[in-house]
Amino acid sequence: MVVSLEKEMAANRAKSVTHSLSRKLNPWAVKLKKAPVPDKITFNPKNRPGFYEQGVASRLPEAYFKYNRPFAKPPPLHWIDPGRDYVKDPETGERVQTERMEIPVEYPEESQFGLWGGEGFIYGMKIARKNKRFSPRVPKVWKPHVKTYTLYSEILDKKFELGVTVRVMDLIDEAYGFDFYILKTPAEELNSLAGMILKRFMLLKLAQPETIYPDDLEKRAKILKKYRHYIIPYEEAEWVGLTPGEAVQKQRAIEAAANPDIPLQDTYTKELLSRLREEQEGVFQMKHEEPESKTLLSRLFRRKSEEDEGTPV
Repeated sequence: MVVSLEKEMAANRAKSVTHSLSRKLNPWAVKLKKAPVPDKITFNPKNRPGFYEQGVASRLPEAYFKYNRPFAKPPPLHWIDPGRDYVKDPETGERVQTERMEIPVEYPEESQFGLWGGEGFIYGMKIARKNKRFSPRVPKVWKPHVKTYTLYSEILDKKFELGVTVRVMDLIDEAYGFDFYILKTPAEELNSLAGMILKRFMLLKLAQPETIYPDDLEKRAKILKKYRHYIIPYEEAEWVGLTPGEAVQKQRAIEAAANPDIPLQDTYTKELLSRLREEQEGVFQMKHEEPESKTLLSRLFRRKSEEDEGTPV
């Protein structure tokens, strides 16, 4: 036991000596030890840059955001926001709390290929049996009533068969025509890829008046006068109705045309690939030429040997 205690004391003395020497020789180590411990780094997904905040998408023109409005949400249709938490009852004068619970709506893929007017699927619960006090609740899905209608566009001079809800038909009547409804309604209220594509073609047609009824000048003049408030430049109309992927691809093509300088990596890779192809073609030709040359040589040697054998000594 005494020996072990002496060994521990000697080890502690050696540690203290080395520690004092390191403090004298390396003052920065002492400063680092006295430095405060940094806070724990945590990843916050809310602060992560979005799709339109980095890369090519951050350089998209204002026309894309002006007409497509990717940040806007569809307006609520099945509830009205009172705007405040409490209201005054008109009869009793008491302060009554309002219901500001938004009804969640799910938009299926089919809604993008028709005109649903912002309507979608609503998931909820219903009572299984009517007039039953203790009836259990079962899940239910409320779906919009969609019908296939043939709609005519004056600007495009074409008919389209689309799945349309009753609400959209009422909105078309309120707008005094199918073209007016498509051109007036913003992107978040249309909430339809088909509707935005139709708007794009209509605006492109209006931006090029010579393409509207080329054989009927009177009708062209009437349409241009009728929809004169919706005419925009052709450069802006090209960005209407594009999906994020299509918009990024278009922006890349514009930047590539504006900056034709090709990176050296691309040029070197192309040169290397061309050289490899040439070498492969040369090897392929050699492989096909070698057996033919061998056969010719063998034939010549055979003929010479036959001639030598046939000549008398």
